[in-house]
Amino acid sequence: MKKLLAVGPALLLAGSIATAADTDSESGITITGDARARVIYKDAYDFGNSDDDASITMDSRVRFDVTGTAAGGAYVVGRIRLAEEKFNGETSSSADDNIYVDKAYIGIPFNDAFTLEAGKYRVSYGNGFMYDDIGLAGFRGIYNAENYRLIPFFEVQSEGQESDDETDVAEDNDSYRFGLAGNYAMDDWNLGAVAAYQTDDRTAVDPAEEGFFGTLFGKWKQGQFGVEGEFSYAESGLDDFTGTEDGYGGYIRGLWYKDALTMSFDIGFTKDGFQADEYYGFIMVGGDHPITVDEIGDTGDWTWAGLTSTYALTDALSLTGNIVYVNIDGNEDIDVTDNRLAKYLEVSGAVKYAISKGCTFSWYAGYLQPDYDGRLDGVGVEDDPAFGTYAKFDVEF
Repeated sequence: MKKLLAVGPALLLAGSIATAADTDSESGITITGDARARVIYKDAYDFGNSDDDASITMDSRVRFDVTGTAAGGAYVVGRIRLAEEKFNGETSSSADDNIYVDKAYIGIPFNDAFTLEAGKYRVSYGNGFMYDDIGLAGFRGIYNAENYRLIPFFEVQSEGQESDDETDVAEDNDSYRFGLAGNYAMDDWNLGAVAAYQTDDRTAVDPAEEGFFGTLFGKWKQGQFGVEGEFSYAESGLDDFTGTEDGYGGYIRGLWYKDALTMSFDIGFTKDGFQADEYYGFIMVGGDHPITVDEIGDTGDWTWAGLTSTYALTDALSLTGNIVYVNIDGNEDIDVTDNRLAKYLEVSGAVKYAISKGCTFSWYAGYLQPDYDGRLDGVGVEDDPAFGTYAKFDVEF
């Protein structure tokens, strides 16, 4: 559900706001897309606390992006996803993930500075700590000036007329959010923020999921050095971000560039049930990989430090390595008490090779060693290491 809640302000990526209005096209239709196929192996993801065997799965998906542009500059965007599922013999034509539309919106430029977008869209916000690649539906205005961009938005989480609850239909009890996202660029700096409020009039949801949420982020790069960071906050009751307390979290990352080598060092925290976006992280913790064990902020208050190094051996071949240390304190707010204290040590890496233009092979592997300092519900827990690896082919056209 987290991904469904956050599209409202999800308009800034890597320190800037990215929208479809940035793409110039002549009148007509363009079709682009991407596809992938993966083989995934996971072992001991229960840390030895059950008799589960290692597993091997395979999956694939195909996506088509269609953009139509009118002679006056207005545009429509749609994306169709085909068979995003595990290999399972003959694909069921009735499966929800066999054919699925996750973009369907229009854009209307009123002048060079202001564009209105409306419909079902996906966008990214900030540095990816609170939202990244999020989808919902609504209206947003995109105002561009010389150094900044402002985006007021109004988006619907739940429409009362589409509810299964009779009272919600009769009283038109909706849940929606509204707010403002902004971004300012100056020289080597890029700064941004979002402030939003979510309402919830639904009778079928108790307690109501409503309150304020927002984030601040920034990026700086000069020469061989760079710094970025983000701090996010959500009021209690917004289940997609936090628990029954006000939750917050953040990170800061230092970067160093030297020829073909890039190194980064992350330190961060989450508090009182706050969870970072599933795309933020590494490979075994966070990062939204098929071999990810835990999302950052899950099951307690997290603090972490992670070192990542990427080296480009050639224009086609690159290597990435991660070393990550995590400390997790139990949190009564999410039914995990302080008798479960855990530490994680992740060692992981990736190899990426460009087979041809638009076609890439990648291989990921990760080792996660837990360390439980306490006992869970009065019963000792095992802490065997988890191992995961997967290979994938990506095609873009």
